[in-house]
Amino acid sequence: MTALFDRCHVDIKPLRSLLGLGLILGLAACGDTSPNWEPQDMFAAPTEQKLDDRYRAMIDFKAMARDANGKEYAAGPTATVLGAVEEAVTMCQQSNAQGCKAVRVGLTWVDGLDQVSIEAVISTYRDTMTAEAYQAAGQGNMGAANWLAYHYAVRGENLEEAERLSRQALQVAPDDAGALDTYGLILYRQGRYQEAEDVFVRVNKAMPTAEHIAHFADNALAMGKTDMARAAYQRALQAGAGPVLSQTIQKRLLALDLNAGTGSGMPAPAQ
Repeated sequence: MTALFDRCHVDIKPLRSLLGLGLILGLAACGDTSPNWEPQDMFAAPTEQKLDDRYRAMIDFKAMARDANGKEYAAGPTATVLGAVEEAVTMCQQSNAQGCKAVRVGLTWVDGLDQVSIEAVISTYRDTMTAEAYQAAGQGNMGAANWLAYHYAVRGENLEEAERLSRQALQVAPDDAGALDTYGLILYRQGRYQEAEDVFVRVNKAMPTAEHIAHFADNALAMGKTDMARAAYQRALQAGAGPVLSQTIQKRLLALDLNAGTGSGMPAPAQ
């Protein structure tokens, strides 16, 4: 995988210098697997992955939550600032703690602020990152183009622009797993499920992370392949899904179990 589009290590200097963060998007592990990976391999156990040394060097939390007893929960480094906020609060909630609340968002301490004020801080980070990425993409930074395309895809907005940016990135690194995953997610959001499946198969041949496997599972569910989706979700959990992704997967598995045997179709999962 090229370093240019690796969402574990995206090189977007304007964003790093402004916010002090790497644009990291929830990857639990990276590595190679057999080139013969096929959708049915979801029914097998995931390959053991080794964390790359370059990710160990990024040990730094980007958000923090605190419960009513004062216990703190730090999130990062494998998340953006925005993702880390949700992750930190989720970690607190999963500990059955009471009064879980964000107290740090990126470089900003928000302890004592009400939820509306905290959301305003988060919105400022998001808007700033998007603006910086758009400017960098326009200057030819394909890492920024890929990040911005992924940002739009996750939010389900500006999908035509997202596809344009994604194709632009893929012209530079056509086999990059991170860039391909972005493109697959855009196709999924557009309802082009068969095309998305073909892309996600390529992605998971190269890099079967928990996030990538979960994207495959979401698409399989949208196609009505419920057994495949269930197996893929379980495999994503085994591959080291983080707190937020793990919580989302558990909800989808529960929904699948509740609908088993009823003959009712499952809607495409919301991201």
